[in-house]
Amino acid sequence: MASVNTKAKQGRSATWTQDDLKQALDDLRSNRGLNEVSRLYGISKPTLKRHINNVNKIANGEVMKRGRTTVLPDAIEKELVEHIFQLEGMLFGMTRNGIRRLAFQIAEINKLPHNFNKKEGMAGKDWFSSFMKRHKLSLRQPEATSLARSSGFNKASVSAFFDKLETLIKQHKLDALRIFNCDETGLSTVQKKQQKVVCQTGRHQVGKITSAERGINTTAIFCANAAGNHIPPMLIYKRKRMKEELLDGAPPGQRDAARGAFVCFTQEETPVTSA
Repeated sequence: MASVNTKAKQGRSATWTQDDLKQALDDLRSNRGLNEVSRLYGISKPTLKRHINNVNKIANGEVMKRGRTTVLPDAIEKELVEHIFQLEGMLFGMTRNGIRRLAFQIAEINKLPHNFNKKEGMAGKDWFSSFMKRHKLSLRQPEATSLARSSGFNKASVSAFFDKLETLIKQHKLDALRIFNCDETGLSTVQKKQQKVVCQTGRHQVGKITSAERGINTTAIFCANAAGNHIPPMLIYKRKRMKEELLDGAPPGQRDAARGAFVCFTQEETPVTSA
């Protein structure tokens, strides 16, 4: 069997630039030969014919763009990107399928030729992937934000907070060592997400032993100042009586701090202990 030239069959990727194409078209308009121009600039003759006859559908002014045409024109895609950014800034970011449905609706309303899935009423996955690459977008896992926090975090509220902070700093002559910020987080006694394990193909249920299926939540409180110094973390345990064993391994000085905090609670309330 005769051998096949694989390289010739697959073809070569174009190496010419937009400037090369413009110069080649100028040479053709000056009655220079098509074969000569094609060899000189490394541009195929069919490409030169399409551009010189102005029959390329993706023409952009005098020199046309290379590559496959997009379903949505550049101007519409730009407006779509701005719309996505605006919604994301308002904490109502669009999902993958939401963008695909919106692209389909835009193409239908503007009567643009497309190959989108009319049964599902959304653009294809390939279009979405190319759209993300063209505009350098990425999918991110959003952080749950309550309506109260989002409505309270605005320019007026932030400006008022820093105005009051500036007044207090000047009034009491505070430095970075005396300005602290405190935050809390929840810790569970059971690992929430298990690592993947190897099992037999086709098995429907796979389990892994843990201390319990539902853990007990423990609140951890952290506090640090503007200079970078921090107070050892404090833990709020779900129990009614304070036990000395809870302070085993605690940082120096935390036993007295924990006992002082525990005095503030009754037996029915949750005690505060140090980590």
